[in-house]
Amino acid sequence: MRLLFRLVRLALIAVIGLGVAAKVLLESHAAEDTEEIDLVNIFGTSNLISAAKPFFGGKITTVFGGTHLDLRRVVPAPTGIYVDILVIFGGLSLVIPPGWKVVFDGALAAGRFEDLTRPATDPDAPILRIGGWVALSGVEVTSRPSLQAV
Repeated sequence: MRLLFRLVRLALIAVIGLGVAAKVLLESHAAEDTEEIDLVNIFGTSNLISAAKPFFGGKITTVFGGTHLDLRRVVPAPTGIYVDILVIFGGLSLVIPPGWKVVFDGALAAGRFEDLTRPATDPDAPILRIGGWVALSGVEVTSRPSLQAV
């Protein structure tokens, strides 16, 4: 039993060390009009409202933090949207307009994925594909009416 606690402690220290190294080395490339985002959030919070036309998707890395991505202003790419996620000890919230299809192809390791949207009835509805890895974290997709221009 003692060995197990030591191994867990070492693993936690290793994950925190990797998180610190990643924070120093990785850089976010995501703005309101970025068509393919690379959103990195480590030991913090991030909130992005995208308005890209077209929006292809991209990568989201969240470690020991929280990320909120609002896609209600985007125009989906003709091929659909693919978001590759890595969420460890954190949370990711995606907001989409009503009527989109959501497909989760990722892996969960003591994590949770919740699709709180209503199933799309339109066969030509935009598709949001989510892949990647979620560990000891939660990912939530919700739909809300489109944002009005401010």
